[in-house]
Amino acid sequence: MHPQSAMPSPALSAPAEEEADPRDRRGRRHRLGCIVLVCLCAVLAGARSLTAIGQWAANAPPRTLARLGARTTCPGLGVRTAPSTATIRRVLTSLDPAALTRMTTAADLAVLIIDGKSVRGSRTRRSQAVHLLAAMTPAGHVAAQIRVADKTSEIPALADVLDGLDIEGSVVSADALHTQTDTARHLVSERKAHYVFTVKGNQPTLFAQVKALPWAKAPALSTETDRAHGRVERRTVKVLTAPRIAFPHAAQVLRVHRWVKEAATGRVRRTYAYVITSLPAERADAARLAGLVRGHWRIEALHHVRDVSFGEDASRVRTGHGPQNMAMLRNLVIPLLAELGHTSIPEAVRWVSYEAFSRPLDLLGLA
Repeated sequence: MHPQSAMPSPALSAPAEEEADPRDRRGRRHRLGCIVLVCLCAVLAGARSLTAIGQWAANAPPRTLARLGARTTCPGLGVRTAPSTATIRRVLTSLDPAALTRMTTAADLAVLIIDGKSVRGSRTRRSQAVHLLAAMTPAGHVAAQIRVADKTSEIPALADVLDGLDIEGSVVSADALHTQTDTARHLVSERKAHYVFTVKGNQPTLFAQVKALPWAKAPALSTETDRAHGRVERRTVKVLTAPRIAFPHAAQVLRVHRWVKEAATGRVRRTYAYVITSLPAERADAARLAGLVRGHWRIEALHHVRDVSFGEDASRVRTGHGPQNMAMLRNLVIPLLAELGHTSIPEAVRWVSYEAFSRPLDLLGLA
């Protein structure tokens, strides 16, 4: 018996659902909550497109439609009707993505990882690919996601994706693109949060400063070894305080030495990663800082899962909010699939698909 995660359905039938529904009231034949549940179930079962979601709904048996709360069209016989592909398409392309996030998530905000991703399949001759910026927990649960405006960068969008979230006391982790003085001041001085930023060559002065610290004299405070995917990886962590680092609120600097040996060839690679944080030593020792870095790397791996296992980059959903909402659906189902205990997400999707009209509903906690 595989463990099951529950995503309670009441959040999808709350009064806010009516306010979020983009359709004219006179044309609503199916509840918004039901349509969103249909989409989640279909994606859990392996649907990669709006057409595939519609096909799952069209083939759902009566018992499944009843559990989803589908519209009753013949009360005497208890006949229920699933939303059509056209209805699903209309809702997902017009629904405010922020509303979908609010309706389906309740994330712990102690740690938030900021990461961006382009949905390459959404590119057209007249417009560039939709680029999304998300705030996620280390487990992959989405707290917020926004579309980065065309011809702009992720840097100013970081404040926007966190707007509306109570992040006081939270730790915000981001890659080197966001290692900016204004961002650091915004997070610590204005939002009362902490940052964990990667340091690379896009900030040459800062990078030179952290690289020049006396790392040879610093003790190795944490070492981990992993064996997987045909390689052995050893990560050694050193931490130094940052009294002379010219960066707002900098308290500590972390260096991760990664030693990787390929089992098949014997080839060895060594790399160094540098991280700066506003967290003082009394709040974050080497083990905690290493865990925060690993959490960020896991989120980057999640993007690979969306591309490879769910065909996100091949998706041709381009209209309106469709690309963002489809990405949000994938974000929501991946943690549920990961908790099933299978060796990979594709294996978990296959397991769900063997009973495509019951197992997705069980995972969502629908009676």
